[in-house]
Amino acid sequence: MEKIFYLEFGWGKKPILFLHGWQADSRSFAPLVPFLFKNYHLYLLDLPGFGKSKPPSFSFSSFEYANKVVKWIKIKKLQRINLVGHSFGGKIASIIAAKYPRYISRLILIAPSGIPHPKFYYKLKNLLPSKIKEKVFLLFKPFLVSEDYKNAGKLLPIFKTVVKEDLRPIFSKIKIPTLIIWGRKDNQLPPEDGKIIKSLIKSSKLVIMDGNHWPFLKNPKKTAQLIDKFIKDEH
Repeated sequence: MEKIFYLEFGWGKKPILFLHGWQADSRSFAPLVPFLFKNYHLYLLDLPGFGKSKPPSFSFSSFEYANKVVKWIKIKKLQRINLVGHSFGGKIASIIAAKYPRYISRLILIAPSGIPHPKFYYKLKNLLPSKIKEKVFLLFKPFLVSEDYKNAGKLLPIFKTVVKEDLRPIFSKIKIPTLIIWGRKDNQLPPEDGKIIKSLIKSSKLVIMDGNHWPFLKNPKKTAQLIDKFIKDEH
């Protein structure tokens, strides 16, 4: 197994494991550490191919990322984890919660991906003659692809795989108490996705707060308070 780099903080016994979003790394959750380290044991991972963790030796899906994280959990002998995932990390966290619930106590999803949104190009593609499809794509590519696509680099084959994944069947299998947090002005994944995910995860609650796709950066204290209260709430 490729070595997974992680940061570790905290004085408490209850573990919180953080999984970051695409084009981010363990440091993206650093603003939350000052508000949580006294009461929890914090683990901030660099997912394979991000930060200081080496990229996978072959093209991965989100499900293979989830398997890698679970292997890491087993190696660290962690139990009853409070699992936090943002965006792409939220998708991985959801898979773990659905497939390996025995390891997870609480699930916190911050603007998780997993609800597919067909892009304009793909709708247009179906209407165009095959001879001009690629020409149109090359011409309009800078306007049709996301920043994540443009900056994927060596991870582009993985990005092309994970961006197409529909996690609605996975969300519906999650039985663990789940908190969903979304930024009111998220321009990458619409808050409406949060409502869909909440409807799929029966034991879940949705909080819409100020901020964009990274609400924990705009207001780390409030985000940490939401996480802390949710973990402590036995009901």
